[in-house]
Amino acid sequence: MSAALESLGDRLFQVAYVVPDLAAAERFFAGALGVRHFERLAGVELGEGCTHRGARADATLDLAIGYAGDTQIELVYPARGDSIHREFLDAGRSGLHHLGFLVDDFAGTTARLRAQGLACVAEGLLDTGMRVEFAYFDATARAGSVFEILAFDAAAHAFMDEIQQKGRSLS
Repeated sequence: MSAALESLGDRLFQVAYVVPDLAAAERFFAGALGVRHFERLAGVELGEGCTHRGARADATLDLAIGYAGDTQIELVYPARGDSIHREFLDAGRSGLHHLGFLVDDFAGTTARLRAQGLACVAEGLLDTGMRVEFAYFDATARAGSVFEILAFDAAAHAFMDEIQQKGRSLS
């Protein structure tokens, strides 16, 4: 394994699943992993400032975010347009899609992964009152899944902490 990939180990933040039915997946993870609360984010637009396979992205995702302990469980339903999530479902697959790594040095981390020969298949910046930078790298040949690199501003960190606390308060 490359040094760029090895350095991600302590930054694992999220396990993400692409699913055909958010409500059914929420029920499953509530029972299987004890996820007590999912925050729904409907209509997340991937457009300006986002790319998919080198072209401007034009897609909408519906998300459900919860926590199993300190690990974020993200459920993704590709509601509209082309995305790596839609490709996954269209290939007849659902389930584990990617691992998300939260990093402090987004540009440096993504540059190191590119230098190691990993293809960046989608990337962008979501800025809706909180900033989330993301990049998806195809690591399936080396590691068996896609890796998502994430960087949050203070507002995004606070939002994720709030979701986690909501789940803990329901214990």
